[in-house]
Amino acid sequence: MAHCTDNILLLPEGLSEFKGAEPVMAQSGTSIFRKFIQQEAIGVEFFTNAPCLVYVAQGQETFYDFEGQETCVRSGDMLMIPRHHHMISDFINANGPLEAWLFFFDDQVIEEFLKAVSANTIQRITCMPSLFAGTPCLKAYVATLSQVYGGLDAPYALIKAKLLELLLLLDLHDDQNQLKRFLLNLDRTKSRRNIKQLMRRHAGQGLTVADYACLSGRSLSSFQRDFKRAFGMAPGAWLREAKLAKGRDLVERSTLSIAEIAYEIGYADTSHFIKDFQRNFGETPKQMRLKLA
Repeated sequence: MAHCTDNILLLPEGLSEFKGAEPVMAQSGTSIFRKFIQQEAIGVEFFTNAPCLVYVAQGQETFYDFEGQETCVRSGDMLMIPRHHHMISDFINANGPLEAWLFFFDDQVIEEFLKAVSANTIQRITCMPSLFAGTPCLKAYVATLSQVYGGLDAPYALIKAKLLELLLLLDLHDDQNQLKRFLLNLDRTKSRRNIKQLMRRHAGQGLTVADYACLSGRSLSSFQRDFKRAFGMAPGAWLREAKLAKGRDLVERSTLSIAEIAYEIGYADTSHFIKDFQRNFGETPKQMRLKLA
């Protein structure tokens, strides 16, 4: 699965399962998707596995960073989202449907672009989601994508060429060098990621074991083997323990109800949470809270 039971989409992999999104050109993580939504879509939670450029051609979409930053992307604007970023998006159909284009770049495309534009002298910035204005020619560019390439099984070389064309086109209109500065500061970790660092950073984000394997650059079987070597237990068991440890902390330190705590750490069923909690800690959440009162 490319998303977990709580419907956190891993992008771009999970987009093929998202209603209203269709691949126009896609090969592995390098891809172009068109999203067309008429009904409201609130609280769509996603996690990027590749750098992503979102271009809103029609309508308006609001993005919420997990550090509290809100970004409204209106028709004609773009949002660049770094790799390994966790966000939520909202679409409210107040003025018609939403049409958005999502472009996912691999390291090779980004490196060829930066080499072509001689970006070595550009000042570096912190790599966070970055909003900037589109160009009039961008609307014409995306219009041709469906007309020319829709339905074709495009090879990687063609997808790379179209993405490189897009970046070079945007750069011609980018007087502030915003795009170059953003791309220079992406985390370009290649191949396999350190599993301990990966889990320390992302363990609380509700992804499945298969999603973490994908983020680590491993097959599921290789991830499970390397994870057990690193942590001394299977990833599923480790994730359950990490989730329950967070639940225990909330029981001890927060005023949330038991049902609210269960929901907060990803349990759809409160009774299931209580049973797992008691099995792990020898008492129910209520019993533990009463002892602390």
